[in-house]
Amino acid sequence: MMDTPRGSGHGAARGRDRSVHGVAAAVRERTLAGRDGPPSAVIVGQMAEEIHATCPDVTRLKCYRLANGWTVEEAIRRFHAMCDREGLRRRGLTERSWREWEAGARPDRDYTDLLCRLFATGPVQLGFARDYTPVDGRPLLAVDPVAAVARETSEHAERAETSEIGPGTLQRLRAEMVWVCRRYVVDAPLPLFVEMRQLQERARQALERRIHPPQAIELYFLIGALSGLMANASMDMGRRVPADQLARAAFTYGSIAGQTSLMGWSRGMQASVAFWDRRYTDAVEYAEDGVTHLPHGPGAARLHMIRARALAVLAREREAVEALRQADEARHRGEPGDELHEEVGGEFAFPAAKQHYYAAVARLHLGHVDKAIEEGRRALDLYARDDSAQRSYGCEAMTRAYLVVAHLADDDEDSAREVLEPLLALPPERRIGHLATTLDVGRELLAARPGGERLARQIEGFCSVGLTHTAARALPEGSR
Repeated sequence: MMDTPRGSGHGAARGRDRSVHGVAAAVRERTLAGRDGPPSAVIVGQMAEEIHATCPDVTRLKCYRLANGWTVEEAIRRFHAMCDREGLRRRGLTERSWREWEAGARPDRDYTDLLCRLFATGPVQLGFARDYTPVDGRPLLAVDPVAAVARETSEHAERAETSEIGPGTLQRLRAEMVWVCRRYVVDAPLPLFVEMRQLQERARQALERRIHPPQAIELYFLIGALSGLMANASMDMGRRVPADQLARAAFTYGSIAGQTSLMGWSRGMQASVAFWDRRYTDAVEYAEDGVTHLPHGPGAARLHMIRARALAVLAREREAVEALRQADEARHRGEPGDELHEEVGGEFAFPAAKQHYYAAVARLHLGHVDKAIEEGRRALDLYARDDSAQRSYGCEAMTRAYLVVAHLADDDEDSAREVLEPLLALPPERRIGHLATTLDVGRELLAARPGGERLARQIEGFCSVGLTHTAARALPEGSR
């Protein structure tokens, strides 16, 4: 055996231990911010997965303990308390046994069952067993397809491995990814989500073959881009937790592929999730980190605009206005050739119309109603000039929703009604989740206005039959 300098192994172990504890503390702080009471078993499982993705050398059992915020001593106390509470034989669990399990030893069958009870999960999740279900045998629409796909994508991002395919396979996969991305702006999200999932699985399977490094990079880019699209679809269906998981996976794949545009876009997606989750400071920080990866061009403009929206809600007016200026500057300072935002385009594009729409939102939050109306009208004018095959119905609809609120805040019910009318004709499967949230503000404004009851009822009827309900009906009964 090779001699090891005295203390060096222990020092490295202590360093790793401090590292994983720091990661776990950061994950808990971010995930639990603003929550009341202890986290649910689902939230603990999500935190454990994130800790393990960041520190893959750490056993899953230890990740679960750290996700709960327990020391080993506290975990053992809770173990014994659970046994007493449920009338189970305590057995002689010691700190030494627990630490051996966390180091990779396997508990016996009885202890495995008790540990699964303690953490309200299964042996696969705790690292005591493996799931041997073939990929082909896993149903595409599981009990909850959005959450299941988010978990699978997040787990695959951890274990990215190299794998021999011809150039025709890559070309076909890329062409299909670009096609589905460009269809996203005009098609309903749920059927596209399933299609993206199938396409992503084909790209993953290609990774399992022996391939050259440049091919692997291209595949990671494709899988990451599809993860980002599925994150976007999850958000449109009102599913923020899966959206955040998928956006994180997209960032991981972008990092492996060296695709800074995908890394920047993914941070923007995380910022959007945080914004709609009312974690506005997190949204600002995600957008700022995104700019470090993507400082110029339309993608950078998008990040500055997301940051401006969050700063506006936080009432940091001077910074918000400066972010709006920086967005204009970034768009005009960019160099052509951004692979994601310009070559792939579609849902990844950030056209001028969308920038004006975002500016309208920021101005409205700042109380600059006249400027919000001006920006919103400019966005609608640009959308009207766009090719119908590239016209984002979701962004156009959201622009109208915010314009309705702006006109009502300006005491102009006639203009609000005019802007709202095309929105009311939008089919339920295209009523993305945030429309109802935004329009509900308009309904509240109408409730305070004499004679506004009819328009308020129209908005209420529109909001009651939206995409969230349509998506829920598409899920199996047990997942609703």
